[in-house]
Amino acid sequence: MSLIGRGLVLAGVAVVAAAGTAFANGDVSKTTSGSSNNGDLGAQVKGVTITSSSKAGSSAKPLSSSDVSWTPPPCWIGPIGGPAEFKKMVEKQVKDTDSYPGQANYAMEAMDEYRRHYEEGYTWQGGGDGYKNFNLDQEGKGQFWGPFENPASDSIHKFDCNSTLPMWVPNGQQPPAGTPNVITTAMLAKIAAAHTQVPGVSIETNPRGTQTVNLPTWVKLRDNFAPVTVRATVDLGGGATLWAETTAKTDSVHIDPGTPDAQVFPGGGDCPVGADGSVGADYNGNPKATPPCGVTYQHSTQNRGPFQLNVTAVWGVTWQGSDGDGGTLAPGTISDPTPITVREIQTVNR
Repeated sequence: MSLIGRGLVLAGVAVVAAAGTAFANGDVSKTTSGSSNNGDLGAQVKGVTITSSSKAGSSAKPLSSSDVSWTPPPCWIGPIGGPAEFKKMVEKQVKDTDSYPGQANYAMEAMDEYRRHYEEGYTWQGGGDGYKNFNLDQEGKGQFWGPFENPASDSIHKFDCNSTLPMWVPNGQQPPAGTPNVITTAMLAKIAAAHTQVPGVSIETNPRGTQTVNLPTWVKLRDNFAPVTVRATVDLGGGATLWAETTAKTDSVHIDPGTPDAQVFPGGGDCPVGADGSVGADYNGNPKATPPCGVTYQHSTQNRGPFQLNVTAVWGVTWQGSDGDGGTLAPGTISDPTPITVREIQTVNR
């Protein structure tokens, strides 16, 4: 039995990892697609393309799940690339292994078997049929699929996919039924959710700066709270794709004045998100008007330090996939307190 067949190499990963690299891919690079006006962003998680409609701009924050048990997929089996690209990857892995200082002979022999499996048709027990010249004669007709490690995962299971040898899959198809850890729309939905950026909850107050006892403080959020869609897509080749799209949406943000000696507007403190994504409003010039989002403090902060006006947005997350699957994911919460100083006078110039 070959060195690989005896488990010394798992999908070419164990040996290559010793050389400081890994077959399973986890690199992340980001690019911008579309105009800066619409905020569409693109990111490339190796093998998965991610696009987002977020308009959060510089205030963007990752939408962390409120469910501590929620985790993105630690690894998956997905398209690596066509024959020419795959050949370059394997040859680099072999070179990196051979050139690693102090590398054991068995490791180099195992990686040579791995190369021969795809180049010379070499086959070992349980390894499946070998390939000739990396299927270069099939360029444009399919891709090699193999393991990917999720760079965002700290799970001990992120290496579970590495025991699956890369395999040839014709365009528009997926690996044979029963292949473990093959990427699904449900997995793509979690990847999309993990890359969702929503606006922070930074506020503007009117009056600006120090507030006044018994005078309404108008609260306005600086950013746009329109729903955020994120799509994660896998290219199956031949124009076919597998995708999942998540939508994060919040209908209101909650304001907590940081003291029981205050009145919030609206009652209950849930400020609605407008159809245009806005929350709150600027002071309208009427001293008797009730702010659509705000608070009236009934005591000053003298001798007690500022109140912490805390604004919280809870984003519900739903998803749908190209295969008709869909559902609901754990919601995410963004919260940030703002210190508010309140003075004890009865009039103020706005």
